[in-house]
Amino acid sequence: MDLRRTLLSALMLVTAATAGAQELAREFPLTALRGVVSFSGPPAVELNGAPALLAPGARLRGTDNLLVLPTTLTGSSHTVHYTIEDTTGMIKELWILREAERKTKPWPKTVEERQAWSFNPATQTWTKP
Repeated sequence: MDLRRTLLSALMLVTAATAGAQELAREFPLTALRGVVSFSGPPAVELNGAPALLAPGARLRGTDNLLVLPTTLTGSSHTVHYTIEDTTGMIKELWILREAERKTKPWPKTVEERQAWSFNPATQTWTKP
């Protein structure tokens, strides 16, 4: 009976820790932009309605912040934060945003906005001029 209780308690702790970890605040780099990506067939994607490519070795993270294979996203569209490789213009990193991240934090969608706005890395917030 005690072993069963111990195992049940451990399972509850692991479940609670996993659920809590999924909602931890994520840090995005200063260079990240917000956009909408539609996945057709990797490495081809559509970024904000225009054709784009995922860079070789691109890192895609789901809402749980775990790595996601691009092939599992085929046929779907998501609001994301992304970074671009300087030399190739390909998508280097991509984070599928949680609903709270999409709705509560304004984020620049263009390089021009990023250059004009102020970023606070501690709070992960942008301030428009």
